[in-house]
Amino acid sequence: MKVIVAETAGFCQGVRTALEMTLEAARSRQKEPLCTFGPLIHNRQVLAMLKERGVEEAAIEEACRNRWVIVRAHGIPPDQRRRLKEISLGLIDATCKRVARVQAIIRRYARKGYHTLIVGDADHAEVIGLMGYTEGRGMVIQSPDDLDRVPANWPLVLLVAQTTQNQDVFQAVEARFRKRFPQGVVHNTICGATHERQNEVRRLCERVQAMVIVGGTHSGNTQRLAETARECGVPTYHVETEKDLDCQEMCQFHTVGVSAGASTPNWMIRNVVRFLENLEPNPHALQAAVWRRRLEKLAYTNAASAAAAGLLTAAVSAVTNLPIGFVHILMAASYAFAMHTLNRYIDREALQLNDPQRAAYYASKRAAFTATGVTAAVVALGSATADGMLTALLMVLILAVGSLYAVPLFQSHWIERTKIIMIKDIPGSKTLTIPLAWASVTVWLPHLQHIQDGLGKLLYAFMLVFLLVLARTALLDCLDIQGDRLVGRETVVVLWGEQRAGRFIVGVLVLIAVAALTGPLWRLSSPFSVFFAAAAAAYGVFFRYFRGRRIKDAAYLETLIESVLVGVGLLGCLWIWLGSL
Repeated sequence: MKVIVAETAGFCQGVRTALEMTLEAARSRQKEPLCTFGPLIHNRQVLAMLKERGVEEAAIEEACRNRWVIVRAHGIPPDQRRRLKEISLGLIDATCKRVARVQAIIRRYARKGYHTLIVGDADHAEVIGLMGYTEGRGMVIQSPDDLDRVPANWPLVLLVAQTTQNQDVFQAVEARFRKRFPQGVVHNTICGATHERQNEVRRLCERVQAMVIVGGTHSGNTQRLAETARECGVPTYHVETEKDLDCQEMCQFHTVGVSAGASTPNWMIRNVVRFLENLEPNPHALQAAVWRRRLEKLAYTNAASAAAAGLLTAAVSAVTNLPIGFVHILMAASYAFAMHTLNRYIDREALQLNDPQRAAYYASKRAAFTATGVTAAVVALGSATADGMLTALLMVLILAVGSLYAVPLFQSHWIERTKIIMIKDIPGSKTLTIPLAWASVTVWLPHLQHIQDGLGKLLYAFMLVFLLVLARTALLDCLDIQGDRLVGRETVVVLWGEQRAGRFIVGVLVLIAVAALTGPLWRLSSPFSVFFAAAAAAYGVFFRYFRGRRIKDAAYLETLIESVLVGVGLLGCLWIWLGSL
């Protein structure tokens, strides 16, 4: 089955921020009671994840007594905020900025004597909170006809909307409102992200035979996405998980669109997509799905990462014209396999959030992966020892740093205040340490004996490899951003945000291309460096290609990203072989 995933599907900025603040509070206040007043977001699976981390949900104010209280993204009425401050240890305000803006608008006009009409659901948490700012002069309406219930003698009237309201409904209400209250004030407070999601669903409905909307059944914005799709005349299925879909019913469609509410994590969307892709009776589409699953399994094994690191050693040799042996390729490949495999188990939390299916695969083969990871570390150390004692000592150091990446090391009071307990807690550490390690085992360790006579070439090669692996790692971080964001700020993509990180990736790729093309002119490299420029161009193409496809094709794209380094390494092997003839 052909599945088209909406680019806007998944967490909105407000939900993302609320989750970040909640998880940060759970980490920094581990010994203090913590709760959210009401469900943080409308998604049962995410709420269950928070409960596992000690974040309880309080349904009534008294349950918040002597606890730190997280104000959820929907916001709360001001009188309730005051009462919670009085009985709690303190408030952590995770109110969405867009909701806070609507609250401010209502408060400003209420102080001027305005009556407020809110287009939304009266029993929705956000609307309940907004009503608290109307100073008792508010009314909730849901349709243009509801305006007939509004007293005609109201002199000053403000019209706003629940941030997740349907745009068409609000416009219809606004048209009737302006006729009934010509002097009334209108603020379209529907969130821009909500509006874009609804518009994208409409566009998708023109290309598909059915729509699947993923998200909590109690989520207002998810319900409105489903309503939007149904209004387009397309069969629409609102589901929480793939288990809610009927195989026989879905098999009648050849092309299905998938979108999701603002409270829906990527892994839930991905599971629905996988389910749908495996239903297609078309043999060509089924074969494509089979190959996609094979590429996923290849990514799961970390074999592509190992091959990429090992073969990069040959690419370095081709660039510098310095000799290497098979032992050096084996050393780099074994190191990369060992570190990527073992750290999957040491730091499982982000993997469970990014891709539960992959986490389950590792859990089912834990013994095998642990054994092969330890074996690979031994092989890496043995290969380094075969090259010399200095190489072996440096390999021990690099293995130790890699193994301790996600292990608590720092316990001093000052360190705890900075929230840096492990190497992985250092901002940007994941994005920077991997290319540093790869460049060390592919450039310096294989060529320690050539440092004196080839230092300039090795520094140049180190820069090329570091930047290329940095681009590769940042691209992979883009695929894993949601889980990384929920677990902790350890990547450049999470630290800077996707837009700034995107500009950073493009800048790195341009720098690689310029350095690779000018290296031979400065006699710092052989003409082989041009293939590094080609690799940078390939990553640029991938970056544009997968920005809207990462939910659906994460593991597949991961394999493609690694294949670029594998390709450069294989060309390096060919270059060395041709040079030896």
